[in-house]
Amino acid sequence: MTDLISSAVGGRIVAFNDEFFAEAENLLKPTAPVWQEDAYTDRGKWMDGWETRRRRDSGHDWCVIALGIPGVIRSATVETTHFTGNYPEAFSLETCGVGADDGLEDADWVEVIPPTDLEGDATATFGVDDTHRVTYVRLNIFPDGGVARLRVEGDPIPSMDQVCPETGTIDLVSSLVGGEALEASDLHYSPPSNLIRPTDPAGMWDGWETRRRRGPGHDWVSFRLGLAGAVDLVEVDTRHFKGNSPGWVSVHLSADGERWQEVVTRAEVKPDTVNQVPLGVAEPARFLRLDIHPDGGMARLRVRGTPAPDEALTRRLEYLNALFDPDAMRFFSSACSSTRWVESMKAAHPFRDGDDVLARADSAFDTLEEQDWREAFAGHPRIGERGDDLANQEQVGAKAASATVLESLARANQAYEERHGFTYIVYATGKTAAEMLAIAEERLANSRQGELANAAREQRAITETRLRRMLCMEDGQ
Repeated sequence: MTDLISSAVGGRIVAFNDEFFAEAENLLKPTAPVWQEDAYTDRGKWMDGWETRRRRDSGHDWCVIALGIPGVIRSATVETTHFTGNYPEAFSLETCGVGADDGLEDADWVEVIPPTDLEGDATATFGVDDTHRVTYVRLNIFPDGGVARLRVEGDPIPSMDQVCPETGTIDLVSSLVGGEALEASDLHYSPPSNLIRPTDPAGMWDGWETRRRRGPGHDWVSFRLGLAGAVDLVEVDTRHFKGNSPGWVSVHLSADGERWQEVVTRAEVKPDTVNQVPLGVAEPARFLRLDIHPDGGMARLRVRGTPAPDEALTRRLEYLNALFDPDAMRFFSSACSSTRWVESMKAAHPFRDGDDVLARADSAFDTLEEQDWREAFAGHPRIGERGDDLANQEQVGAKAASATVLESLARANQAYEERHGFTYIVYATGKTAAEMLAIAEERLANSRQGELANAAREQRAITETRLRRMLCMEDGQ
């Protein structure tokens, strides 16, 4: 399993109620806690962990942490190493799936580990039986005291921009998308799993380095890509490795991890540099092996490419099916603003596949009444006006329109609303402003009931395209 919370992968402290004796950020250090016999601060004994003051009232202490790698949590490890007379009696762990720090005020916290006794100067691991995608955890300690380290392990579930960004390629081997270091020829100084951390390297210790080779041959490391796909470019990052980086690298790709194809032969790499190693032609792969000649160290490895369409869809379905209910509501609300439709979709998940999502969406529309349709229409900006990023992307045809056409669209929008009583919507993707204006003028002549049906058809089409895009379905791009 992947460590989802360490500072080495981008985990960070968001809030806490007290850190009088020792800072909460120590909880996330990737190193083992240390003891310094005679180390004191102006507040008391220096401790390598998070320690609160002695509580003289009711209640308990707590700390909120953002996961560096959002995902499904399988276990949590609490270390009280070196805390002997000052550890908490018990702890609990809560989770939520909000998208940003500013959503924490309204977060619905779910307890995944109930209040559980702790021992001093010990390490204890606790299983977590919950299938939701977690972005934040809240560690509660009862009533106060010190904890050296918190580890949260599980399965990464990447966000959309980490699976199918609108432009460019992604890092197919990053631990953010579930990449895994499998085997290596040498682990003398550090593990190769450091290479796929999503953070920038902090120093020479934060990479993979082999011992000095005194005989023939070369060192190597193999990976399972988090997302199988077509590899375009490999980045060999040797930052901080100045007199001990490899001289050359070779790249091998594989579909099954057994039969390998060499796609790059002995490309020269420079020390303390992010070296770009292009393949020339994109090659499909699920596994990658990097040979370093003859030995040495490197900080990070990035494998740039495009995920296979079925792989991207699978990961997006994992994301959707793992959402907490409030987060699923937000997901579907970005596709359609009808509350009834959104609630129907939330109740329908988990989904088997992409076609199941689209079929359930169509069935949910069949249950809507007029007020539900009007709520859905009202969620769109008027044609020609700016809205959210998704609406602006759909209405890109209006972006280059002349002032005259935009003024005519504004008048058509107003006339349409006065005549029919709801917002004019049209499937805008691929249409120019002039085309959308002509459609509006034509639809002005329709009866209100007929136009309600027309707008409903447009809403269905818009929602399907949005869902396809949000699920990285190939024909929805």
